[in-house]
Amino acid sequence: MADLLEQNAPAKPKHVLRLYRRLFLLVFAVAVLWQSLLFVDAKLERYYRELSDSFKVILVVEGRPSNETLEQTGNSLNQKTDVSSVRLYSPEDALAEVHRQNPQLAESLLLMGRNKMPAYYELKLTPQAVNNIGPFVDNLASEYQILSPRYNGEHARLVFYTGLCAKTLRLSLLFAGLLFLAFMFLVEAHPTEEMRSHHFGGAVSGVLAGVCACAFFALLLYPTGFLNDAARQFTTPERQILVFAFCGLFGWTLSKWQKF
Repeated sequence: MADLLEQNAPAKPKHVLRLYRRLFLLVFAVAVLWQSLLFVDAKLERYYRELSDSFKVILVVEGRPSNETLEQTGNSLNQKTDVSSVRLYSPEDALAEVHRQNPQLAESLLLMGRNKMPAYYELKLTPQAVNNIGPFVDNLASEYQILSPRYNGEHARLVFYTGLCAKTLRLSLLFAGLLFLAFMFLVEAHPTEEMRSHHFGGAVSGVLAGVCACAFFALLLYPTGFLNDAARQFTTPERQILVFAFCGLFGWTLSKWQKF
C-alpha cells in the first residue's frame, strides 16, 4: 500500500534552467538603452565643457590709461565672485593673439597701424554669471567707464541650455538607476518558499547581454574607422564595468522574479 501511494504521489519538480532566452533579450534591450544614454551623456558633457571653455567676455579698454590704472582695474575684476579668471592683453599681445587665430585679419590690422589695436581684458565667468549674462555685463559697463564689453549672447544662451540638458540627463540616469535598484531590492526581499538554483545562470546571462550591447555599439562605430578614438570619447572602462555589474544583478533578479 505504501509503495502504491509513493507511486501515485506527484513527483517533485526539478530545478531546471529556463527563460534564459527571454531574460537575455530583456537585459540586452535594457543594456542597449543604457549604452545609448551613456553615449549621449558623455558627448553632451564634452560639448558643454567645450562651449563653456570657449565663452569669454571681452572688455575693451577705451583710450590709453596708465599701466597702474590697468593693473588696478584687473585686480578689481579678479575679486568679483562671478569672474573665474581675468587676463589683460596689451595691444601687442592682442595683435599676436589675433595673428595666431586669423593671420589674414592680423595683416589687415597691421595695414591700419599697430596703434589701432586696443588693449582688452578677457574674462571667464562662472556658470551662474553666464546664465545671467545681460545684467552682469551691464553692471560691469556702468561700474568701469573705461571698459567697453563685447560678448556673444547666442553663445551664452547655448552654454546655458546645453548645461541644463546635460544636468537633466545626468539626474534622469541617476534616478532611473535608483528605480532599478529599488526593483531589485523588492524582488530579493520578497519571501518565497520555492527554491531556485539558477540565479547564477541568470547573472551570467545578464553579463553576457551587457557584453553583447557593448559589442553592438562597437559594430556601429567600426565603419567610421575611428573605433578606438570614438570609444574613448563616449565611454570609459569604469562606465562599462558599471553597466556589466548592473546587467549581472538585473539578470540575477529576473531569474528569481520569473514574471516575464
